[in-house]
Amino acid sequence: MLEDITTFLEVTAMSIVPYALCSLGIMLGARTGVLNISGEGAMLMGASAGFLGAYFTGNPLIGMLLALAAGGGLGLIFAWLSVGLKLNQFMMGICIYIFGMGLADFIYRLCFGVRVLPPLIGTLPKVAIPGLSQIPIVGVLFNQNVLVYFTFVLTLVLFLILYKTRIGLETRAVGENPRAADVLGVKVIRRRYVCVAIGAAMMGLAGAYLPMVFTGTYTPLMSAGKGFMAIGVAILGSFRPERILAGSFLFAGAEVMSYRLQLGTGIPWQFLLMLPFIVVLIVMWIFYKRAEWPAAIGIPYSRE
Repeated sequence: MLEDITTFLEVTAMSIVPYALCSLGIMLGARTGVLNISGEGAMLMGASAGFLGAYFTGNPLIGMLLALAAGGGLGLIFAWLSVGLKLNQFMMGICIYIFGMGLADFIYRLCFGVRVLPPLIGTLPKVAIPGLSQIPIVGVLFNQNVLVYFTFVLTLVLFLILYKTRIGLETRAVGENPRAADVLGVKVIRRRYVCVAIGAAMMGLAGAYLPMVFTGTYTPLMSAGKGFMAIGVAILGSFRPERILAGSFLFAGAEVMSYRLQLGTGIPWQFLLMLPFIVVLIVMWIFYKRAEWPAAIGIPYSRE
């Protein structure tokens, strides 16, 4: 029993990264009043670019950087459409999602064509933190790959920036009352561009995590709805980093449980794969009205 709990906690901690990074990216843009729902497309683009970079260079760091660049590029396109041209954010998010999904598959097939055996890369190794990794049960949290640690640290850094610094105060002000922030000298449009691009880059890195940790290769639609579930995590977390991390644990745990229940339960696996989405729907139904939204989210801003 204790071994099962330890294994469940270990796999759950490893599985939170795509949810957390994508949700944090959504949060960063939303804090300036821009809701980017194209996370699924950015994740697939990051998965494709990250895999190709790691495969051709043999260096996973190059793959991560390419994933960041690919996601950030999509973010800049989305920002230009929704912030620059002031088009509907929801519709532009759907368009960028479709564009990113198609472009990711196109680039991969352009490089490899159709193969019987897919190309593979080495997955990221675990890095144990001396002392902490030896603690019973919770020690598995300190025996993870570097991107798990990066996610924990990034959550703390974003919390400190948003709630303990002037830059964070200005960023939140842009999402609450952009006109007042503009009067005080904050460059609203520039701040929205920067935050959306950085947030989308984080979504791209979330996508690169999938081939670099789970599969060792890229496959079409490998994000499997995680980018859409991340929207729910960001909303339920009221666009706060620490709550988003907690929500990511919940949804990652539901995903891990859906796979574990397939062993010996006799329940059709198709139904068990629905479990994470059912958890999202239930939690959204219970807590949606309690979620806190930036006042200016989804509203284009113009100085005129």
